[in-house]
Amino acid sequence: MKKLIFVFGLLLLFVSSHAFAQEVIASKDAKDNIGKTVQVKGKVVSIFASKNGNTYINFDEKSPNQTFTVVLFKDSAVDISNISEGKILTVSGEIKDYKGKPEIVLTKADQIISVE
Repeated sequence: MKKLIFVFGLLLLFVSSHAFAQEVIASKDAKDNIGKTVQVKGKVVSIFASKNGNTYINFDEKSPNQTFTVVLFKDSAVDISNISEGKILTVSGEIKDYKGKPEIVLTKADQIISVE
């Protein structure tokens, strides 16, 4: 009986870990994944703070040719001080289309998966 419970527990752990795993895609492929909640990984090429206080992190090419953008609105409390040009950044969230370009809006610190 103990073996059966142990095997069932392992199976449950395996299934639940895969159910919450997110797909990791390259920033250049974000345009093909609009509406999906995924992790996007790519090279930061520019970080721009607008006059109204919003911050835009562009991937792969500088604006207006970026393949993907991470947006932080001015009232965001997410710390991005460790993110700089040239770093490889992985973020998580729903990819949305904004004027023909894919983006993820960061609202929580845990959306930043890694900075390499």
